[in-house]
Amino acid sequence: MKRSEYDVLIVGAGPSGLALALRLQKQGIKKIRVLERESVAGGIPRHSFHTGYGLRDLHRLMSGPKYSQYYVSRIHDAGIDLSTNTTAFDWAGEHSLALTSSQGLEEVTAQKIILATGARERPRTARLVPGARPRGIFTTGSLQQSVYLNSQTIGSRAVIVGTDHVSYSALITLSHADVKTVAMIESGPKIKSFPPISIATKLLYGYKLFTRSDVIDIKGTDKVEGVVIRHNGIEKSIPCDTVVFTADWIPDNELARKGNLIMDQVTKSPIVNAHYETSRSGVFAVGNLLLPIKAADQCVLDSNRLKF
Repeated sequence: MKRSEYDVLIVGAGPSGLALALRLQKQGIKKIRVLERESVAGGIPRHSFHTGYGLRDLHRLMSGPKYSQYYVSRIHDAGIDLSTNTTAFDWAGEHSLALTSSQGLEEVTAQKIILATGARERPRTARLVPGARPRGIFTTGSLQQSVYLNSQTIGSRAVIVGTDHVSYSALITLSHADVKTVAMIESGPKIKSFPPISIATKLLYGYKLFTRSDVIDIKGTDKVEGVVIRHNGIEKSIPCDTVVFTADWIPDNELARKGNLIMDQVTKSPIVNAHYETSRSGVFAVGNLLLPIKAADQCVLDSNRLKF
């Protein structure tokens, strides 16, 4: 097994992990390595083809892919070691991680380890929505990967479950894929994003908003044929061939749990101090691994508070 040593090892190559690597290098830390389990670095923004990124940290508005590429390019220009298609699957010691990649197994030891593994949307199965498992059910992340990275045909009529900021990102993605959104479903009494967004998008896209509503069934065997919602105590069927479950974020905390880090019992994120250090000395956590969910550029700014 290959073994290597670094000053800092960062797990996760989203904006907060990449920006942090650049900042630490500027502070004089030389041996830095960033790990990314996907084939391309940049995190969630790289498949969010709408604008709205970069205002807080770069003071300009950018699309998601351009925002991600900005940080990836700077990492390459700085000569920082960036390993894609590489998964940290377990701990090999207090400050060592076991990795797997196309090169085989590797054990990496670092003086400081930073977990920047992010968060993911809770899928339909974890939301206990009954029904079969037909084609046409997505999260925002899987939808955007299907549309922008894999150029897949999605459908023609969609229902979006959720009204967070990311729900409107899904709405835009569906429009780019020539899919009409016919309804957005919100369990609470009002939308979770900004009201002007709802007003503008309803006028632009012509969907119907159902608040105080829950999806109680998904119809279809091979392909989605519709959903059944309970709205104000009354069941209603909505024909559609696509359902997108949005938000309801859960931290990607598997590595943190395997390291026996002390976790917040509510958010399931690692508990950190004011400098983002976890319960294990020398191990830190940043970005959306620490819920509640935040915009990518806010995660970058927050990570600036990390101190060794």
